[in-house]
Amino acid sequence: MTTTTMSQNNYFEFSRIEKSALIVTLIIISINVLLGYRDMALGVATGGLLFTANVVAIRFIVNLLLDQKQTKAFSVFAIILKMILLVALAVGLFVFTKINIYGFFIGVTGVVIVLIGESLRGNK
Repeated sequence: MTTTTMSQNNYFEFSRIEKSALIVTLIIISINVLLGYRDMALGVATGGLLFTANVVAIRFIVNLLLDQKQTKAFSVFAIILKMILLVALAVGLFVFTKINIYGFFIGVTGVVIVLIGESLRGNK
């Protein structure tokens, strides 16, 4: 049995989870565009991409902690800053653009389903 490890030098390399999440998001977007729901497709794109960015940011912060390059106080600060930025970006997009809230949550749900599925799948 072989085990795979993430590259310690490249923090911004997409893992299987991020690739699968982006593929699922693109599939849902294309279905909505084909059915003629462009506002819904924009919401799905926003939700899927923001939540995937959240997963990448969490992985980046955890890798910094595991490498012991930063202190725990920095990680708490970085996580709070990440949450504030992502919430501010989502609220700004809802207020200033016409993003469909249902599409947004469909995009987020698609990424959550991928996370659960990949976690259950393990290292196969």
